[in-house]
Amino acid sequence: MSVLIFEGMKVGILDGDFTIQVNESGQPFSNLVLSTSYNVLPIWLRIAHNNIVLAHEANKNVKNNWDENPINQKSLLIHELTSSIQVFISCGISLDSLYDQLRPYAKITQNDIDTWKENRTKRASQICEVIRRVYKLNNETSKGFRTNIKSIIDYRDKAVHPDNSIKRACNRPDIPVGVDWRFSAYRYENAAICYRRTMEMLIYLHENKSGIIQVDEEIELIFKTLIELGLVLKNAQQ
Repeated sequence: MSVLIFEGMKVGILDGDFTIQVNESGQPFSNLVLSTSYNVLPIWLRIAHNNIVLAHEANKNVKNNWDENPINQKSLLIHELTSSIQVFISCGISLDSLYDQLRPYAKITQNDIDTWKENRTKRASQICEVIRRVYKLNNETSKGFRTNIKSIIDYRDKAVHPDNSIKRACNRPDIPVGVDWRFSAYRYENAAICYRRTMEMLIYLHENKSGIIQVDEEIELIFKTLIELGLVLKNAQQ
């Protein structure tokens, strides 16, 4: 069976998947099974981008079609929430994916792991630390990454692990009444910031090489896919 391989995919042979044997007639024959890995980080960013477009349209509908009808109000808000919340989830997953790809090069010791477990270090802090070590970020840049990642992962976690306890209603500038906090937090404007910050961090890592060949090659391949998906302009690579 032939195997479909795209540019940027990892291709290899796992232990035991290439064998050479001799049949009963004394004729040698071989068997080879290819293994592959397609990096889905850019796909999650495409999902985020597609939902930004939907959230923007939903947000315009909130502003243009808001009236005194509670059924209409609910429909408008839910449409915006549905798309916006997926932006946070998708961006959060893309950061998780980045963490997994960088971690082997971050020199994380068993003592680090034990300390994280003991202190119950949050996922956002772990992601920040791995990026800081691999790219040797200075304090100012590291602080900016930490602020962005903490916010994105925090709201991603609130979305995928929803707490149904009641919280104070919130205001938002385009609606004359208070709303559930989710309709304020997961609105288009915040989703757009989430997506923009995620892309800005990836662009920074692409422009400021780590000096680790495997890492820099992986980020380069990610950007080639982002260009193919129309999420990054070609001149952003130069």
